[in-house]
Amino acid sequence: MTMKLSLPPLLISCFFAFLLSSPYAIALSTNITLSAHQANGKKVELTVSLEQIEQLPQTIITTQLPWINGQAAFKGVKLSTLLEMHSIKPSLIRLKALNDYTTEVTWQEMLQYEPIIAIKKDEQYLKIRDYGPFWLIFPLDQYAELQQTTYLAKMIWQLESIKVE
Repeated sequence: MTMKLSLPPLLISCFFAFLLSSPYAIALSTNITLSAHQANGKKVELTVSLEQIEQLPQTIITTQLPWINGQAAFKGVKLSTLLEMHSIKPSLIRLKALNDYTTEVTWQEMLQYEPIIAIKKDEQYLKIRDYGPFWLIFPLDQYAELQQTTYLAKMIWQLESIKVE
């Protein structure tokens, strides 16, 4: 029995394997959908790109997480900054991941712990296979209570949408 390989599909497969393993590969989708009502009652539905998030004030949280080895420096925008720039003051924030996992963060938790929507880990863009392109990070090393499963479950990765109520 002889095996025949088709060269073009093999080349295409190799190309995509190279592309996905590239340190510069970010993600297929680099947007977050944000839907909410502003303080004045006006409905807001918008798409926020990675580039737009990079233009906002950046915060670095250096912390150790159960899903990675050692400490890492995560860089991104505070969730509160993103919402405040659109005049949104919620009581509840519902977050959804690419795999349809959902979690909730209250306004009080957001103000107390100041989580960020991280886009980089140790100055490298987060890729889908590395919990990206967007990962909600809490400063676990600063607050002992954040080590509880309840809070760990709020650290949603591969963030796709934010719905504010």
